[in-house]
Amino acid sequence: MKNNLNILFLVIVLIILGVAGFYLLPKGGNSNSDKVILNQNQEKTSDENEQTKNETDLWNVYEDKNAGFSIKYPADVAFGETGGSSLYKLSVESKKIDLLDGTMGFNKETAIKNLESLKNGNYGENVDWPFEASKNVIKVDTVNAQEFIVFSRFEVCNVTFERKLYFFNNNYQVVVTLTGPKKEIMASLPDYFKIDKDNCGEEKVWNFEKQGQLLADLKKSIGSDVALRWFNVFDQIVGTIKFTKSTVASSDLLSGRWISLDDEKSEIEFSDKKMTDYYQGQKVSEGSFTVSGEYLTVNSDGEEYKYSIVKVSNEDLILTYLSRGNTLKYKRVAPK
Repeated sequence: MKNNLNILFLVIVLIILGVAGFYLLPKGGNSNSDKVILNQNQEKTSDENEQTKNETDLWNVYEDKNAGFSIKYPADVAFGETGGSSLYKLSVESKKIDLLDGTMGFNKETAIKNLESLKNGNYGENVDWPFEASKNVIKVDTVNAQEFIVFSRFEVCNVTFERKLYFFNNNYQVVVTLTGPKKEIMASLPDYFKIDKDNCGEEKVWNFEKQGQLLADLKKSIGSDVALRWFNVFDQIVGTIKFTKSTVASSDLLSGRWISLDDEKSEIEFSDKKMTDYYQGQKVSEGSFTVSGEYLTVNSDGEEYKYSIVKVSNEDLILTYLSRGNTLKYKRVAPK
C-alpha cells in the first residue's frame, strides 16, 4: 500500500512538472536568454555611442581669447608648425579685420564684404584657391562660415590637401586649416594622378578631371585610410568649435564705422582710440574714448559722455546714453 502511494505521488509530481514546463519553456525565440543577449547588445550600442560622443573630451584644446573661441584636436594631429612625426597638421590663424592686408583675398575689404555675406547665409567672395565643388556655407556654433578644400594653388604642378574653415568673430578673421600628408595620400590613391612630362617632369601631379570624383568618393567614405582620416577628422574638429561669451566689450570690437539705424545720415567711427561723429559725410566732432567693462566713455571738446554698451558684435552696436537714458542703435558699415 505504501509503495503504491509513493508511486502515485511520483506520478502526480511528474504531471505537475510537465504542465509547468509546457507553459514556461521558451517559444518562437522569445526566451529569457534571448532577452538577456538583446539587453546586453543594447547596452553595448549605448556604450559605443557614448564613447564616440565623449571621444573629443580627451582631445587637446586651443583657445583664442581675442577672437573669442576654442577648438579641440586629437593626438594624431599636430598643432602649428611643430608637426613632428604627425601626418596631419592643424593651423589656426586669427587677425583683426582692420589690420588685414594679406593676399589671395585675405584683406580688409574682402573680409568686411564676406562678413556681411555670411551673416545672410551667402558664401561671398573667394579667398585662397578653393576647389569650386567643395565650397559650402556651414553653421559653426552660432556663426556662419566658408568651408572649402584647396587641392592645388598657383600652378599646374602643385598638389595640396587642405581643408579650410573661414569665419569672423569679435571683429577678427579666423582661418582654420587641416593639412593632409601629400605623399601618403597620392601613393594610396594613384588613380587620381598622372605624369605630365611637358610641365612637371616625372613627378606625379593631379589629373584635374578626377578631382571632383575624389571629393565625391571621400564624401561617401570611399578612399584610403590616410585620405579618409584627413577628410573626416576635419569635420570632427570643426564640430568642437565653441564661441566664448563675454560681457566685456573691447575697443577692438568697436573698431570701424557704424551707421545709425534711426538716422542714416548719422555715422560714428572708432579708430586709434578716437571716436568721430559724422553727419551727411562731414565730420561733426572728434574725441578720445575708453572702454571699461560694459561702459564707453568719450571725451570731446572738454566734455565727458558716458554710454552703456548694451550689445556689440560683428554687425550690431547698441548704446545707452546714460545722461538721458535713450538708446542708440547702429549697424556696421561695409566698405564701398
